[in-house]
Amino acid sequence: MTPIRWFLHRAVAALALAVVIAGCAAAPPTEPPRVMKEGDFKTLAGHWTGASDVQGELSSEIEGIISENGAFWIADRRPNAVQTPGTMKIVDGGVQYDSAKSEGKMTFHETSTAWVWKWQGVTKDGGRRVSNQLTKSK
Repeated sequence: MTPIRWFLHRAVAALALAVVIAGCAAAPPTEPPRVMKEGDFKTLAGHWTGASDVQGELSSEIEGIISENGAFWIADRRPNAVQTPGTMKIVDGGVQYDSAKSEGKMTFHETSTAWVWKWQGVTKDGGRRVSNQLTKSK
């Protein structure tokens, strides 16, 4: 192998490694779900943004607000979208939710820079799978 060819192979390998490392840094893995206790909704209160994935529908960009008492609302990020209210309650360290459109379980995860709010539920109009994920900066 010529020195130039050897150098090009090494340069391409180094570039590929840099891309992989940058990709991992951009989306840090989340920790296991937070074990919830009384008063945790105060820490999680505020504005969240993310995506909704309801079985049989196109994914959509959503936003939500969590109140200190566990009440929340979610809305599509389109103009004039209707807010869907809901409530969360802590049960055995986890979170169960009930909203006007769906019900199920929620988890909260923490990264070094953000909180991640994940939903796993079913719709009330036919049992379609709901899998939302939103984030809030720390």
